[in-house]
Amino acid sequence: MRNFIKFLSVLGAVVCTFIFVLIYFAQTTIPEKVTIVEKTSYNMPKIFGFDLFNISSKINLDVLRNNNEIIEQEAEIELLNIIPVKNIQITNSKRKYLVPGGEIFGIKLYTDGVIIVDTDVVETTTGTVNPAEKSGLMIGDIIKKIDGVQIESTKHLTKVLEKSQGNEMVITVVRNNKEINLMFKTYKDSISGKYKAGLWVRDSTAGLGTVTFYNPENSSFAGLGHPIYDVDTEDIMPMKNGEMAEASIKGLYKSSNGAVGELCGVLSGRSKGTLCLNCDEGIYGFTICRKTETVPLAVKQEIVEGDAQIICTIDNSGPQYFDVKIIKIYSNSTAVNKDMIVKITDNELLNKTGGIVQGMSGTPIIQNGMLVGAITHVFVNEPTQGYAIFAERMYETSVSREMQKYEQLKAS
Repeated sequence: MRNFIKFLSVLGAVVCTFIFVLIYFAQTTIPEKVTIVEKTSYNMPKIFGFDLFNISSKINLDVLRNNNEIIEQEAEIELLNIIPVKNIQITNSKRKYLVPGGEIFGIKLYTDGVIIVDTDVVETTTGTVNPAEKSGLMIGDIIKKIDGVQIESTKHLTKVLEKSQGNEMVITVVRNNKEINLMFKTYKDSISGKYKAGLWVRDSTAGLGTVTFYNPENSSFAGLGHPIYDVDTEDIMPMKNGEMAEASIKGLYKSSNGAVGELCGVLSGRSKGTLCLNCDEGIYGFTICRKTETVPLAVKQEIVEGDAQIICTIDNSGPQYFDVKIIKIYSNSTAVNKDMIVKITDNELLNKTGGIVQGMSGTPIIQNGMLVGAITHVFVNEPTQGYAIFAERMYETSVSREMQKYEQLKAS
């Protein structure tokens, strides 16, 4: 009897452990949000080929699939039709169609305020002083106002500081998304006799990126799949406005293990559109798209590990298709631009670029005739591979309230 009780105890412990493992698996594998489009369904992950998870019978998926309106519902995922393991949001939506990109474009971005990228000391007759350190200013602070006057550019800031003649001023900066006021003053340089602030600042940046898609719904475009960062502060550049510029490729540096290559391009003076949003999901704006051929937008549960293609531009012959493999999908990724891992398998592309290079961020990924994502990052020590973002995420941003706000401003 004692052995039998011990056996039952061990068996119970094993069963409980197995159930907890299944619950953890469901929590980490099943997405928080699921979109059903054009009568598609969501297939729950299987365990050793068995269907152990299901959506609660309280939710009628057939009603959702056959409804022409956009409907959002909370659903409960159950283990073995008994144990609730997770709540998810199911959205019924019409299939979206987008124009795939692949073209290189120039980025001219102007900041909302002036960013402090470094500080320096000023040599005075009484010794050296660091004005920024003395006032509490820090690298990464965004200067918005001085004595209530809005600072528009680095040139404007220089003029305001020169006029101060060493008098104390109220400087308004944004730090960690909070606006704070500090007392600041310039100091007279002992050699030049000029008043100096000891600040290195930036109000703009420029670069290359790849268009992911054009959205016919609102004439917007999306690119990069990740934000533009300041090269010194490593913070997201706070964008006031920007320009989508015409660009041409003059050559490239190949990637190799430990060294990421780069597309070398030139920005022309010709504007192709406006930039409106710089965020975690990429850079967004409005432009006139002359291409008309659209492809369906895949929702994330339709993406599978396996063969796919990318559309990218590596020379002036324009966008071309190259073979890749999606080798990992993270349905619940907390890093919004690291939803998948993609590997370049096309020998022609590998011979030319060595893998993923800078400038390919935003390169659209096509699988089974649908737009599934965009390349965002390269693995430095394995440049044939990199991260990608779900195209579904980028689409949601392209029709977000922020973009609607800019669309209204554009129309007014």
